[in-house]
Amino acid sequence: MLKDYYRILEVSPQSTPLEIKKSFRRLAMLYHPDKHDEDKIASAQYREIQEAYDTLTDPYKKEAYLQQRWYEQSMGRKLKGSAPLTSSNILRDALSLEKYISTLDPFRIDKEGLIQYMEHLLSDDAVDILHKENEPAILSGISGILLKSGKVFTRSQAERLAILLEKLSKKNSDESMAIRQYLSEKTKEANRDRWKIPLILIVTFLLCFLIYLASK
Repeated sequence: MLKDYYRILEVSPQSTPLEIKKSFRRLAMLYHPDKHDEDKIASAQYREIQEAYDTLTDPYKKEAYLQQRWYEQSMGRKLKGSAPLTSSNILRDALSLEKYISTLDPFRIDKEGLIQYMEHLLSDDAVDILHKENEPAILSGISGILLKSGKVFTRSQAERLAILLEKLSKKNSDESMAIRQYLSEKTKEANRDRWKIPLILIVTFLLCFLIYLASK
C-alpha cells in the first residue's frame, strides 16, 4: 500500500515547499532518536518522516510518487497513513495481505502486482528493521504468511519471493528448508504445466483418429 507522505508530514498536497520544510523540522525535533533512547516506535516514526521529506523535496522522486499516488487513488485504494516501520507493523501488513488474498479468486489475482507489493513490504529498510529488532517469532510468521500467499505465483515470481525470504531468514535452517521446498513444488508445477498443452493435443488427436476409424 502506498504511503501518504503528506499525512506523515502533517501537511496537505497544496502545501508550499516552505510549509513542508517547517513541518518536517517540527516533527523531526519531536521524534529524533537522540530524544528517545531505545524507543523503537519513535525511531521508526522518525524514519518515516525523513523518507517522506526526502521524497517530497526531490523533484524526480516527487514526480514518480505523485504519479503512483494518482494511480492508487484513481483505483479507489486508500493510502497508508503514518504507521511507523516496525516488526509488529510489518507482520500486521502481512496478515492483512493474507486476509485480502483469501477473498480473491486465485485464477484472477494480479500476480505481478502481488509480488511487487511483497517486494515493497520487505524492502531493504524493512528487512534491516526486522533484523535489528530480532523477533524470531515475527520473522518466522512473516515468512510463513508470504510463502502461503505465494502459492499462486509462477516459477519466476516464486524465485523473486524466495530471494526476499532468504534475506529475511538469515540462513535459518527451518525457514530455508521451507523456501527450498516451496521452490521445488513450483518447479514441479511448472514442469507439469509445460507438458499439459502437448498432452491435451495428443489426446485430442488420438480421439479424433479413433472417431475417424470408427466411422469407416
